[in-house]
Amino acid sequence: MRATAQRLLVGIAAIAITAIFAAGCGSDSGTTTSTENEGEPAAATGGGGTGAEATLSIAMGDFFFAPKSTAAKAGATTIEAPNEGSVEHELVLFKTNMNPAKLPTEAGGGVDEEKMDQIAEEGGEIPDVEAGETKSNKFNLTPGRYVIFCNLPGHYAQGMYGTLTVTK
Repeated sequence: MRATAQRLLVGIAAIAITAIFAAGCGSDSGTTTSTENEGEPAAATGGGGTGAEATLSIAMGDFFFAPKSTAAKAGATTIEAPNEGSVEHELVLFKTNMNPAKLPTEAGGGVDEEKMDQIAEEGGEIPDVEAGETKSNKFNLTPGRYVIFCNLPGHYAQGMYGTLTVTK
């Protein structure tokens, strides 16, 4: 019951943040950011050859991503990673069909990023986001499935991972 209430509060906060950002924008660039609906991934629009760059927000908390599963269209995409947690986080992204809960790990429990470099098609990251800060990075996303995770010590082992599905 407590977890359900926490998810509800996180969802309400995400909607409120999206509304604040939408209200504060001075122009319509054709880019939108959505939050996760019950059972459906959130999606970023604006990319996919339209000339407009998409923006996708994936919030980080202690120790989760919100939304945990999201979607975007292929093309130039800026991923924003606000850290709403109390400790530093990062967002690592690899294109692979692997289950995000079963990535190759090192002895300490973190994801073996060298192995991921060998088995994944592409990747990138938004490193070192301190609590209360937001960082972003631009990616040229190609269609397929990506895993996202935080690879700071202990974070992946605590379930801080998710997926991004990119469509044409």
